[in-house]
Amino acid sequence: MSKKNKRNKVEKVKSYSSDSEEITKMIKILVGLVVVLGVFYLIFAVASGEFSKGKKNDTPVEIQDVEILAGNIFSRSNEEYYVLMYDFDATDSITYNNIYNMYVNYNTNSKMYIVDLSKKFNTPYLVEDRSLVNISSIDNLKVVNGTLIKVSKGKGISYNIGKEDIEKTLFK
Repeated sequence: MSKKNKRNKVEKVKSYSSDSEEITKMIKILVGLVVVLGVFYLIFAVASGEFSKGKKNDTPVEIQDVEILAGNIFSRSNEEYYVLMYDFDATDSITYNNIYNMYVNYNTNSKMYIVDLSKKFNTPYLVEDRSLVNISSIDNLKVVNGTLIKVSKGKGISYNIGKEDIEKTLFK
């Protein structure tokens, strides 16, 4: 064999790395990846308030059960209750919010739920024409903005539309 062929074989052997070098490179890459992900986690945890610099959050968690979806108005556990349905983003929403607040402040033994008709899940139940209002069942439920429904034993028994009519019913 000539010297040139031997030199090529030696160079080829030198170009291959050993298994332990490959494993070392892989471990270095994994450690680097874990460190980078850890730094990102810490940045986002601090930014989101997950780490509160030694302060403990002792405020109890409250579950909101006043606002419900229109599809659940007949499935509440109370025997009898009211459901006030209005668009929270409309100009008259303050009026209906005040009606709700007055009712719950003065009638502690009776329950009222509210439904935001501007939410996407509730829009299929919204109609513009008062003559199309129907509260017979959830399958046929159609309301207009500013509707109060009285539910008894899981069935709609009466409804009122508009601020004046709702106030007459609730505050007679």
